[in-house]
Amino acid sequence: MKLVEVIFKGREKFTKSSAKALRGFFGNFFSGIIEFHNHLDQITFNYQTPNIQYRVVDGNLSILGINEGGDILLQSIEKIKLDQIILNGINNKIIEKEIKITFPELEIKEESFDYKFESFWIALNEENYKKYKRGEFSLDTQLRNNILEFFKSCGVQAEKRIIASGNFEEHEIIEKDTTILGFTGTFKTNVNLPELIALGKRKSVGYGLIKRIKL
Repeated sequence: MKLVEVIFKGREKFTKSSAKALRGFFGNFFSGIIEFHNHLDQITFNYQTPNIQYRVVDGNLSILGINEGGDILLQSIEKIKLDQIILNGINNKIIEKEIKITFPELEIKEESFDYKFESFWIALNEENYKKYKRGEFSLDTQLRNNILEFFKSCGVQAEKRIIASGNFEEHEIIEKDTTILGFTGTFKTNVNLPELIALGKRKSVGYGLIKRIKL
């Protein structure tokens, strides 16, 4: 698989909420390219896993392109000058750009790997939320499903059984008068996942980022 990351550094550190403003800017600038905003038209959302995702990592803005999304990102990014990037409601000038291209192997191994969520993992939809509150829904199962979804979105066949289990803590996230349940925590899996990919819902705006714990 191919990962392309474009990193923008500002005069100051950006907050995690800046990912939405970053998506808004690029989605408008490249309105003719679905991958940048994931809308088929003004009212129809593309529910396929987004292959261009917006995040804030270590206080820097970051756009991740996965496989075809990475190619589109590379082809498009040079069309924007740094001083053109103005994020709605954010007074922080971008002063530097960096591009990283990697080709990680997505593999199911005999050993286990330890990860933690760097941003809130949005694991539940409305139906699963009700089951979870009744104690009838396993977050470990949902995590395995999210990892399998990542395999499928990358066009990689999972040749062995995915194993994943973790310890998670609930958090209420308030957005536009709506309360969302998110989770932080750590997990083990037999999948060698690339650093700082996203799992779960709202991946396109920086939720569910994972980081390897080196023991």
